[in-house]
Amino acid sequence: MTGKLNTVLVNSLVAAFCGLMLMWFSHTFQYPARMAADKINSMLYHAEFPARELRFLVQAADHWMSERKSLQERARVLEQENIALRLALQRLGVNPPQSAPGLLGASVTLRYPDAWWKEIRVDKGSSQGVVAGAPVLSEGFMIGRVSRIGEDYAWIELVTSSAFLLAAVVVDTWDLGVINGDDIGNVWLMYMPPEKEFSDGMLVSTALVGDYLPPGIPLGLITGPGETKDGLTPFKVVSGARLAQLYNVQILISSGEGRSS
Repeated sequence: MTGKLNTVLVNSLVAAFCGLMLMWFSHTFQYPARMAADKINSMLYHAEFPARELRFLVQAADHWMSERKSLQERARVLEQENIALRLALQRLGVNPPQSAPGLLGASVTLRYPDAWWKEIRVDKGSSQGVVAGAPVLSEGFMIGRVSRIGEDYAWIELVTSSAFLLAAVVVDTWDLGVINGDDIGNVWLMYMPPEKEFSDGMLVSTALVGDYLPPGIPLGLITGPGETKDGLTPFKVVSGARLAQLYNVQILISSGEGRSS
């Protein structure tokens, strides 16, 4: 019985000694162990870096391909819609121009402070195919039309000018009106009966006017009615283009005239 007690006591002492040794070893070599772990992590980071970068490149390429496919599908749908619209115009007896219009890029070269909301000058003219009355766009919205031209320049009358008058249509309701500016940066849809109610955000576009100004060019979005005068109510129209920051514009020309740039 005494021998068994001695054996148990010895085993307990040995286990306690081993535990103390493990505690001492862990405490003593804790910092070197962490340094070794950090070193290994650093080595693994550099070893895995090419693989991670390659994975990121593959993901970026896959994202780009997906966006490209989406844009191609959108272009296909728009082309189908364009064909359908042309067929509808033909059924209605409306003959579109034989030469498809194109957009000619132009830079704004002059804008007088005292005529800031009235007109701008651009660096394209008759030698590039620009004609008087042609619509001028920025960010997909019509911001004016060519009023005077030279060989290598043109003056653009802005939609914010009080002298600017243009037949327009509310796309959602097919109500016709006239777009007019006020020389201080605002655009109004004029000659609307007071009983007319338009929701904010309704699109206003050009009506069928002439050869150089096709219908359907966006002019802006309705944001609310103005003060009724003489039995008619104007509605404020906000352009989708930044009219206060016009640096580059596009002029609509026939494809056979001039060249794009």
